[in-house]
Amino acid sequence: MKKAYCSALSSATRKALKKIKAADIIVGISSFNNAHTINYVVHQAAKALETYFPERKSVIFVSDGGSTDGTLDVVNAIRLPSKAQLVSTTYVGVSGKGSAVKAIFEAAQLLEAEAVALLDSDLRSITPDWVKLLLSPIFAGAGFVAPLYVRHKYDGTITNFLCYPLTSSLYGKEIRQPIGGDFGLSIEFVQTLLESPLWLTPYVPRFGIDIFETHTALA
Repeated sequence: MKKAYCSALSSATRKALKKIKAADIIVGISSFNNAHTINYVVHQAAKALETYFPERKSVIFVSDGGSTDGTLDVVNAIRLPSKAQLVSTTYVGVSGKGSAVKAIFEAAQLLEAEAVALLDSDLRSITPDWVKLLLSPIFAGAGFVAPLYVRHKYDGTITNFLCYPLTSSLYGKEIRQPIGGDFGLSIEFVQTLLESPLWLTPYVPRFGIDIFETHTALA
């Protein structure tokens, strides 16, 4: 398989993943200085996996951007209330959410996962149902699942007035949250994304990752 630019996984992380050998589900959480919220997000993900996917082998993978507030210390102190395994790492490469997500994708590929859920680490309203809604369609044959949030009418200005109308105009699809950040993906779609030459641009490895995923799915 062709890869765009260097790996976002360190050799130590690769060794840790190889010890796990394989997984059905990867819940990937990208983080940077989210020490105050990441514990909650990880626990909600773990509850979802235990409640809705107990028969699946699952890994919660935290991909950090070099936090200085103790985010990884918080993660490493977590004891999950489920059999899901927790792996944390500092990604390698350009600083940005895209590089964090690339590390998650490479971890999913290495573990031969069937489905990937991406979550932001600053979520305060997430519940286990979120993870169920992102992953269940993937196991039913979908390649990509985008979120739909209930928001105040003044929230999401960039989404409402730029990203949503642009996406709708280009592809004729009503994707209300094309840059939502919380997505479900099949491993086949993950592999398609990893092969994209757009990783070599200044945008995808940094903060263009969400629109890149959505538009690639629609194209």
